[in-house]
Amino acid sequence: MKRETIKKNRIHAAEKKEYYTEREKYWARLEQEADDAEAMKIIRKKHITPEQLALFNSLSEKEVADILSTKEKSSTPPDEGGVNHAENEKEINENAKKAFS
Repeated sequence: MKRETIKKNRIHAAEKKEYYTEREKYWARLEQEADDAEAMKIIRKKHITPEQLALFNSLSEKEVADILSTKEKSSTPPDEGGVNHAENEKEINENAKKAFS
């Protein structure tokens, strides 16, 4: 191959590389915009206020995990006898009424 042909092909390849690099940046930006739009839909659907969003963004992953584990611990699972939390609460309320009558 002649030197001129090699140089011409090298320049052409560099131009293609630049073009595809720009295209990749373009598609990455569009992908980010789509992700942002989807997040905004979720925020609107769940009625999350800007204050709540700011608070959530300020929390670390560990703090979020701690909050979720605390929330899970506070919800009581069904008892061994098959009585669920609502039935236990009803029974406690009935006992309280009897005690105060």
